[in-house]
Amino acid sequence: MIQEILLPLLIPFAGAIIIALLGILLRKAGVEKVTGYLAALVALGTIASVIYFYQLVSQQGVITFHYLFEPPGGACLRVDMLSWFMSLVFSNLGFLVTIYSIAYMEKDTGLDKYYALLLALIGGMNLVVYAGDLFTLFVAWELMSVSSYALVSFRKESWEPVEAGFKYLVMSAFGSATLLYAISLIYGLTGTLSYEAVHQALQVAKTDPSLYLIVGMLIIGFGVKASIVPLHTWLPDAHPAAPSSISAMLSGVVIKNGVYGILRVLLLAFPVTVLDYGTIVAVFAVLTMTVGNIMALLQEDIKRLLAYSSIVNIGYIFAGLAVGMMNGVGETAAVIGVAGGLLHVLNHSLMKGMLFLCAGAFIHELGTRNLEELKGIGRKMPITAFCFFMGCLAIAGVPGLSGFVSKFMIIWGAVVGGQLVLAALTLINSAFSVVYYLRLIHIILFAEPSKEMEHVKEAPISILIPIVILTIQIIFIGIWPRTAIEVVEKAAEAVLKM
Repeated sequence: MIQEILLPLLIPFAGAIIIALLGILLRKAGVEKVTGYLAALVALGTIASVIYFYQLVSQQGVITFHYLFEPPGGACLRVDMLSWFMSLVFSNLGFLVTIYSIAYMEKDTGLDKYYALLLALIGGMNLVVYAGDLFTLFVAWELMSVSSYALVSFRKESWEPVEAGFKYLVMSAFGSATLLYAISLIYGLTGTLSYEAVHQALQVAKTDPSLYLIVGMLIIGFGVKASIVPLHTWLPDAHPAAPSSISAMLSGVVIKNGVYGILRVLLLAFPVTVLDYGTIVAVFAVLTMTVGNIMALLQEDIKRLLAYSSIVNIGYIFAGLAVGMMNGVGETAAVIGVAGGLLHVLNHSLMKGMLFLCAGAFIHELGTRNLEELKGIGRKMPITAFCFFMGCLAIAGVPGLSGFVSKFMIIWGAVVGGQLVLAALTLINSAFSVVYYLRLIHIILFAEPSKEMEHVKEAPISILIPIVILTIQIIFIGIWPRTAIEVVEKAAEAVLKM
């Protein structure tokens, strides 16, 4: 049992170490690019190990492994359905991005470092959601963050990635420091960092202004990584500057760790019967989706537009989570809202991950991110263009595709819970976002290509495979959402009924 829990952590971390060590030898032998195939194999092993122990988690509910001292003061790994679900989301996109990188990064140097960092990022994200106490959570958080800083700045020969990586580092360091201080205050109040022990200690706590201070600090600490407004300013710079494969990881899964942190730590530490912080989260949700929509409409850089779109979708996710964090909405509404938010975590990882990979394919062939210069490129790259078209429709919420299902659940959860204003604002923002998705579709697919595109051809097969797989997943969830809904409902119940 213990070995099964550790596999999604040991496989990527061991792979990262082996690739880093082999990198020196492989570079000398002139076959450095072999590391990409090895990394893809490791990433495949990671997602296979996650899928392998689904049945075990489903049957037992919670699996705990203490690795440092005994409870309540010890550190541990704790896997429930929420942890498993998030790990599946991370590992799925991580595997596909690794395959994509083989062709996309072929002209770059230092690929052994790139793949080692990418595997460390996947392992760090899995460790964040497998943490069973706040100490392990913070250590994993920093490990994940350091890997992502380096990957954003990977193409260090240009100033833009260095500047974006430094900005990301500074803002994330502020968030981490705030998070660490909040954790220290929780320890001061409860005398423990264990999830269960903190929950039990604060379940009987009286409402106190200091508790709201801790909640605010946790929202800020995790909110920087989640890029909620006004803590989002690093993300529009980091996404365009990073390689498109890393943009897909940042937008598809890394920012979801901030979502997980707020959901897990707030609900475990501060029961809604003690503090009513759901309204605070709802305000951030509406502010985030509104500002993101306005800014996305103004962009001329395809990756920057997609970055602001990610901020918008984080707002949708938080709208669903806010319903579950409100006192008095009822158990049914809470489960629907949180399950909808979690389903959108999955859907957004697929939709936005695929859109960034498509954008990377366009950039790989034409060498520009400017929308004006990308006009009509879809006519030269029909497979990539079709997948991009499906991704835009899905993320816009067109019925029959995955994005519609999760958006409907979020809005329906708010309606059932009596939060009609939140439901209406979420619906309005979703409708508003259609404008720039249609603009993207028109520019990429229907505009007349320029003479500069005569040399453009379809992307290499290793770039197309992940894009097509993500498109199939998007269509499948849209047509047959039952399995995904069942999983996210179990994940929602795991955190709401702790």
